[in-house]
Amino acid sequence: MKRRLLYASSQAYQPKMEMHGRSVGWLEPPMVVRREMAHRPIDLALVGRVPEGVVVAFRGSLPPFFGAYEDDGWTVLLDWLNDANSLCVQEPGFAGGVHLGFAESMRRLWVDGEGELGVRHAVQAMLDQTLLDRKSRRHLFVTGHSKGGALANLFAWRAARVGAWMDMPVSVATIAAARAGNAEFARAYAAERIACLRYELTSDLVPHLPPGRDTPDWVRGVARTLAPKLAAMDYHAVGLRVAPVAHAHAKGHPHQRWAGSRRRILPSLLGRRGLGLEALLPSVLKAHAICPDSGYDRLICQGEGCDHGG
Repeated sequence: MKRRLLYASSQAYQPKMEMHGRSVGWLEPPMVVRREMAHRPIDLALVGRVPEGVVVAFRGSLPPFFGAYEDDGWTVLLDWLNDANSLCVQEPGFAGGVHLGFAESMRRLWVDGEGELGVRHAVQAMLDQTLLDRKSRRHLFVTGHSKGGALANLFAWRAARVGAWMDMPVSVATIAAARAGNAEFARAYAAERIACLRYELTSDLVPHLPPGRDTPDWVRGVARTLAPKLAAMDYHAVGLRVAPVAHAHAKGHPHQRWAGSRRRILPSLLGRRGLGLEALLPSVLKAHAICPDSGYDRLICQGEGCDHGG
């Protein structure tokens, strides 16, 4: 099931396309919930049924290159500005402080739009269909990559507190998730009836952002350079961390090579006028990817005889 949640997170970037060899196992095509900011569709979730239950997969941030997706440059820019809106605030419906931009995305996705269901009622529609045909179990699976992982955690918190769903297990698997809230939110999340795994690669920058007390120094250095106020924040990850086993960091392993290279590259980049971050971007994107044979593809499929979608 965890592999198929990875595939659902990947499909959220291209809702109309389910890659061969990476089938989620939908019983019928999933519903696509889109929401706009400034008339641009920056928020998206898939809601559908599999035999094991209902799956909700949140799309991550749109990639910083144009043309590969249906969205233009302004949509990508607005999406990233939404990510950068990282003020930690008290928002209705959540415990503790949460990321303002992510909370606004969840607010837009949760409620119904003009003639369109939001994720809350889309899930209920799937559960109602299950009562009729008995083709799937009453179990909620929530997933997402990057920003989508943060939204998955915010949605799971709200879903676990819906009165009509109190009898339903809530299972979350996030991949390279950004952090959604502070220590108070993390404690409240842990006290809820949510079973959560978070998959993280040591070499990936995104799971450490927005930063907290356990954020590595090299990430704090980047944050201080780009946005000093961001570096002073205290966000916390939620769920049980799943990372590569010790032997995956043996000398010569690609994750270890990147971990070593960032110690050499970052000081020179950050000391240059104009930062030179364009030289770092390919490595950052590679470490964060969930495509076939990526680090996350191998991490999630490890030990299961998976062909990694190849």
